[in-house]
Amino acid sequence: MTADQETFLLLSAYQDGELSPGEALAMERRLAAEPELRQRAERLRTLSGEVRNALATPPASDALRASVVQQIGFRRAAPHRSWFEAWQLMAAVLLVGFFGGGLIGGGTGIWLAALGSQPTEDAVVAGHLRGLIAPQPFDIASSNRHVVKPWFNGRTTVAPDVIDLTDKGYPLAGGRIDVVGGKAVPTLVYRHDQHVISVTVVPRIGPMPKGEDQRDGYTVRHWSAGDLTYWLVSDLDATGLNTFERLFCDSPGGAM
Repeated sequence: MTADQETFLLLSAYQDGELSPGEALAMERRLAAEPELRQRAERLRTLSGEVRNALATPPASDALRASVVQQIGFRRAAPHRSWFEAWQLMAAVLLVGFFGGGLIGGGTGIWLAALGSQPTEDAVVAGHLRGLIAPQPFDIASSNRHVVKPWFNGRTTVAPDVIDLTDKGYPLAGGRIDVVGGKAVPTLVYRHDQHVISVTVVPRIGPMPKGEDQRDGYTVRHWSAGDLTYWLVSDLDATGLNTFERLFCDSPGGAM
């Protein structure tokens, strides 16, 4: 097997979620560092979507379905709705949409943004956990924001504001590249006592109110500023997180 074939198989397994955590981390780092590999990943993702769409053909006829069921020995599934029943259901949905559209239209953007936030939350939590099990939770170790900020140039399309909170008890430890939605994004890493705080910065996907979640002992918060959304993950207590968030957002060049 050539190296090219091996990379393709690993990339396919990565997109299908079949790699081990260590292999997935290695692939994410390669995606962050290799623009050509990221392009191949995007083409593979697009091709997979097109194949799924192409295979989404109308269901087989009742006669063909009955023949197949008889040959393989399975019992026939529950019958489909009749054409008239399906038409009634569709009409009801259209009427609800027509009359309710004016009432709920304003909330559609928020609903879609919230729907899309779950995969983002999963990705930023996974990035934080991978950082904790790695030898160091960052790719570049520096407490100097003038070192960390330029390091992201060319590695991500997002240019985060790097806030130095050393004198407030939350020293900048460094930065790393995480992968969210198949794209390399910057994560700032801070420390407080023995706790690690990850702040991942992603493009804003729509109107999304501030939020908080608890995941396996970790607090996940997010807020938006301008065209960016900031995701914070840590096992720090609520008081410490509140202080950090306030200091981060209120600092010159902060996210509020």
